[in-house]
Amino acid sequence: MFFRKSKEKEMKMIWEVKKDNKRSHLIGTAHFFPYSFRTSLSRYLKDARAVLFEGPLDKLNMAKVVNAGTDNENGTHLFEELDKQTIDRISEALVPVCRSRSSFLFFNPRTLREENPVYEMIKGMKPWLAFFTIWSNYLERNGWRHSVDYEAYTLAQEMDKDVVFLETIEEQIKVLESLSLENIRHFLERVDQWDGYARGYVRSYLDGDLENLKSMWSRFPTRHSAVIGDRDEVLYKRMLAYLEKGDAVAFVGAPHLRGIGQLLRADGYEAHKKTQPPS
Repeated sequence: MFFRKSKEKEMKMIWEVKKDNKRSHLIGTAHFFPYSFRTSLSRYLKDARAVLFEGPLDKLNMAKVVNAGTDNENGTHLFEELDKQTIDRISEALVPVCRSRSSFLFFNPRTLREENPVYEMIKGMKPWLAFFTIWSNYLERNGWRHSVDYEAYTLAQEMDKDVVFLETIEEQIKVLESLSLENIRHFLERVDQWDGYARGYVRSYLDGDLENLKSMWSRFPTRHSAVIGDRDEVLYKRMLAYLEKGDAVAFVGAPHLRGIGQLLRADGYEAHKKTQPPS
């Protein structure tokens, strides 16, 4: 499952939101993706009065996330929750191809012992940060070097737009801390299915197929009420003032589109999938 560098793609995960002649757009994002949407996103951002994101995306706040997920003293290593077969399969998926596929150990001359490089990579991390580190490294190794959120954030800054964050980094860290170890373990144990999951996700996202994505999200550790359902209303309430003024573009994780769309319609908004890009 290697996605080679290619042309940009057209963004189709977009909903138009209208009420009282005020129009805005809701864009469902993928935090990791193998393709860029730069040109497509630029067309939606050029006339935006405000650009909204779930939470801060700058390096300082990202460092806070890493710091919150680091526990060098008392934490249990995530690999202690997995059997050897699963650890070997994960290591095979992540270790560079130049290493022997029959052994995922290297000799550390400082400690005079053999070590698993993936074990060392996530050492000292809480389970949720260890999971995202494993998953993001797997995706990057397979050509997923883009982020819809970050690409849009960078563009908004370049265009000198009014950027608004709907949550604080502390609120987002609290959500990450709520991730279930059982769900994380279950996803890691299905490492042999990651390739099919990733390919299916790309196809559905590029098609703007929210229904098909919904059937896939249930497999991922973040797909539970504390991450999705409970936050739909929080994000909606905080973006509402900007939607009322119009010309806002709100970027939220694609799983939030359904719940936020229902809240919009309940408040009298028209909310439908965008079928044609802006001129």
